[in-house]
Amino acid sequence: MPERAELEAFPVESILDNSVTDFDLYLAIGESGSAGERFTLYANAPYKWALDELGRLLGEGHRSLYHSTADRGKVDAYRRLCAGQKPDLSLAPALRIVSLTDAASELTRVLFQYPLTAASLAQVEGIARNMVACVEEDPSCVAALGNLSSHDQYTYYHSARVAAYATALALKMGQSDAGQLAAMATGALLHDVGKSKIDLALLHKAGVLTNEEWDVIKQHPVYGDQVVSGSLLAVMPRSIILHHHERFDGTGYPHTLTERELLEEVKIAAFADVFDALTTNRPYQVSRTHFEALDMIRHKLLKNLHKDAFQAMVELLGA
Repeated sequence: MPERAELEAFPVESILDNSVTDFDLYLAIGESGSAGERFTLYANAPYKWALDELGRLLGEGHRSLYHSTADRGKVDAYRRLCAGQKPDLSLAPALRIVSLTDAASELTRVLFQYPLTAASLAQVEGIARNMVACVEEDPSCVAALGNLSSHDQYTYYHSARVAAYATALALKMGQSDAGQLAAMATGALLHDVGKSKIDLALLHKAGVLTNEEWDVIKQHPVYGDQVVSGSLLAVMPRSIILHHHERFDGTGYPHTLTERELLEEVKIAAFADVFDALTTNRPYQVSRTHFEALDMIRHKLLKNLHKDAFQAMVELLGA
């Protein structure tokens, strides 16, 4: 139990219903500031909050819980997560998928600044489930995902769009298990989380990378696997994080795997990753239209990408 001097107040009203806190929270017993005041552990991290529980605490006069000063970083991350944009789930699918990618991009910003925690992973999985529901309702809604004019935003929006594209492709290709789809979307949302370990100046560099810089960039799948290694993430989404840059002929990275060694979901996510990269403004390229990207994939890249995913994207976009 931390000493009183090591505890800081955390307003109960700042806790969101159904959210997860990654830091222990203590309840004050007795009159505040009195000699009889003592603290007891109330919420052992990670802790998921229910609306009736928060209301009961407030109704009993507990306006604040207390956290250790050693957990300030986790508290700051939780506050950033709670302050992030919330998707509007009442919108029609074409608008909802855009709202979901906006929310996911803000979440990605947090993931680039703070370690992955149970709270942030819970938010990732929640967005993934809502993406699946949206795309199940109307797979063609992904055609509404437009390009960004500023490449500085690419890092944050890219993973969200890849998740939406991968979900739509998997559905089109016959995957119907909502749990598997959500797991794939989760992996896609986190597929570039390893870039949080790389200097943003390098990620945003205009022009050709040096060999040394390219070697650094190519480590991001390994870094990503390290980021999620302490979580409960399943094998399939972790494989997407680690293997989304592998190619069918073994020329990819980091492990030069071949087509036979890659999970189906990894192949779909890898296709979605390439498609989004081609259709978005980046430091070293102007974005292509959907048709131009598919044409380039067909004639130059398809030997190393999932042919069924290509055909599914053609059908989804009516290209």
